[in-house]
Amino acid sequence: MADERFLATLWKTIEARRDDPAEAESYTRALLAAPAKARRKVIEEAYEVVEAQQGLLAGQDSKEHLALEAADLVYHLFVVLASAGVTPAQVYGALEARHGAPRRPGSP
Repeated sequence: MADERFLATLWKTIEARRDDPAEAESYTRALLAAPAKARRKVIEEAYEVVEAQQGLLAGQDSKEHLALEAADLVYHLFVVLASAGVTPAQVYGALEARHGAPRRPGSP
């Protein structure tokens, strides 16, 4: 069964595609070269996650479909991060800092 360790593999793959001129035809490289398109894909995939979750809660969709849409979102988010030079470690650090920080009223 897959687990969160695959995220490191995904990140390495995105970095490799970004850094290897031989990957010029890859979808990842095309998105990295067009940050606006990558941003639009994040928005599109986030919407599809919400739609799949709503459908699942209404009994009209499946967990598998929601997982597929979430996978698309994570991939496209990683591409956006890579295009901006932000690493997953920085994101994990921000999450960790929030988790350990005192909660403000109205914060998650």
